[in-house]
Amino acid sequence: MTFALITGSSGHVGSNLIRELTKQNYKIRCIDFDGDHRAYEGFDVELIKGDITQKDSLVPIFKDVEIVFHTAALINLDRRYKDQIRLVNVSGTENVCQASLNAGVKKLIHFSSVDAFYRFPIEEPLLEDRKLIDDPNAVPYDLSKADGQKIVINYCQQGLDASIIHPTSIVGPNDFKPGLPMQEMVNLANGKRKVLPNWGYNFVDVRDLCTTAISAVSKGKTGQNYIVGGDYHMYSYIAELMEEQLGRTVLIGTIPNFVSYLGLPYEYAKSLINKKPRVLTIDTLHTGKTGNKVVPSTLARSELGHNPRPLKETIRDMVSFFQKRGLIK
Repeated sequence: MTFALITGSSGHVGSNLIRELTKQNYKIRCIDFDGDHRAYEGFDVELIKGDITQKDSLVPIFKDVEIVFHTAALINLDRRYKDQIRLVNVSGTENVCQASLNAGVKKLIHFSSVDAFYRFPIEEPLLEDRKLIDDPNAVPYDLSKADGQKIVINYCQQGLDASIIHPTSIVGPNDFKPGLPMQEMVNLANGKRKVLPNWGYNFVDVRDLCTTAISAVSKGKTGQNYIVGGDYHMYSYIAELMEEQLGRTVLIGTIPNFVSYLGLPYEYAKSLINKKPRVLTIDTLHTGKTGNKVVPSTLARSELGHNPRPLKETIRDMVSFFQKRGLIK
């Protein structure tokens, strides 16, 4: 039985990895970072307290581990949190790589993001050789994912066997603590986003992402990065799918791009009061309106067997999951 460790195991990708690894008869260890065990309920996993930003805590966690799925990341588009973003996404990744090398891990699967690449030109196919972000003034999250990937490549040159996965926008069920992207899906379904800019993105089902990532354990090449996406769709199309399933209107219409910027002062003031990261920022708007339209995922399809399902199935299962948990009314 292969022994796998998941970082970020209570998150969206981590919870789905637990389910797929269980099906494939892996032995699973998870880092208990925040005490949130909802993703583990009903599954045979070993929990060990730890934190990827505290490298000494990783020594016992990596003992006897054969495969590491490094999904832990801080997804935040509020620049006020740039130091925390780099601590988790860059320093944390280096700690995971060093711990993997020290423990003799056979394979590390590092989860990066398509946000690690320069987006433009967005009309041209996004391929694995697209330049990584290196502008110090870029979106801090994007830069952190690019720098994290460079660290993984550096460790590959030191003898670590690692492959890198670049998901597009991850959607689907089994998200027990929704972050920014999935919470916005919940808000949309609940009618809290009656109007949206006329934007689109490439979406990948979290279950297909996990299946492909597990395939990379045996099929992924050392130091190779793989873009793992689905199809490009407008957010308004997702709203239509939700309306069909829920039997009610969730989106009235779309608005011009400039209208979105009018909400920035309000969002900033609200964040000062509730002391939480802003949902709407300049970087949020930049990310939302510059999604790459052509993401063929050719390398992942040919080498890892990536086979994404239709978005309609993903949205149906996602909405059903959140309905059962009471988050979508």
